[in-house]
Amino acid sequence: MDMLGLMGMEDGEEAPVFQVQPRRQVYRERINFEARYDFTFNERFRIPRPVFIQRHQDNRGELEPRTNRSRSLNAEEQILLTLHWLGTGAQQHAIGDMHGVSKATVGRVAEKVIATINNTLFDEVVRWPDDMVSVIGKFHDVAGMPTVVGCVDGTLINIDAPVENEEQFVDRHGAHSINCMACVGPDRQFFNVSACWPGSVHDARVLRRSNMCADFEEGWRPYPNGIILGDSAYPLKPWLLTPLFRNLEDNAVRRYNKAHKSTRSIVENAFGILKEKFPILNHMRVEPRYAGEIFKCCTVLCNLSKRLEDLPPYVPQGEGRGGEGLGG
Repeated sequence: MDMLGLMGMEDGEEAPVFQVQPRRQVYRERINFEARYDFTFNERFRIPRPVFIQRHQDNRGELEPRTNRSRSLNAEEQILLTLHWLGTGAQQHAIGDMHGVSKATVGRVAEKVIATINNTLFDEVVRWPDDMVSVIGKFHDVAGMPTVVGCVDGTLINIDAPVENEEQFVDRHGAHSINCMACVGPDRQFFNVSACWPGSVHDARVLRRSNMCADFEEGWRPYPNGIILGDSAYPLKPWLLTPLFRNLEDNAVRRYNKAHKSTRSIVENAFGILKEKFPILNHMRVEPRYAGEIFKCCTVLCNLSKRLEDLPPYVPQGEGRGGEGLGG
């Protein structure tokens, strides 16, 4: 009955009673990812299933929902959703469609899981290993460089233009990015990471303001007389060796530069593996601080994966020792 009909009712006549039916809640169907094979699991989520199981057990208390209303995502589903986002770089609404949740839920859950991983695992996983003798031996096997404990470099991670201080994030390529520094080992594992600087900041400044630089400047070393290799963007220091640009005709200088280049290229290879493993690092549509946290989280997951992988020793094509290393 419309309003005109109600207005035309005579006095004393009872108005009809309208009964409102509550809307029935309809939940989107969710996929059982546990039913997938290990290869498919690794391909989709970018880490081996055993790593996921261990992380699920370690972080269950931090991530379990406080209520079962509205089919809240449990810890396992939250971790899988986040890994799926990191491992594909897809739009959050597409990830939400796959997992049966909204775009807002994807963003909220991913930020929570990434913060939990960084708070509980970053310092434990991204660090100098206890067995530095093995690290030095593997570096020496590449091209004969002695007492090398790590290779350092920076990489630019593209982001959308931030609202605040936009000009500071314009890098040398004209894109908006953050500058992330890492020191890596011979198996491309990450020993030290700094991911909090705008893309316009020079690599040398990122290193100079890092905790790693402060420790080495104060005399600390992960191994006695250990040295780090860096490219020409960094200053030459007693603990940081860079390429030589004088006396290039000298045979010893040529051998040093060749061995230095062969060994230091490991860090570039590590960045390539990291970005291939987690395509979200190719471009992130998040604010800079969160982009840095995502980068740190990806290095944690990469290190955890390497613990289970049987990686072959890294030997650059055409850059092996072959009698040309420093020890040859």
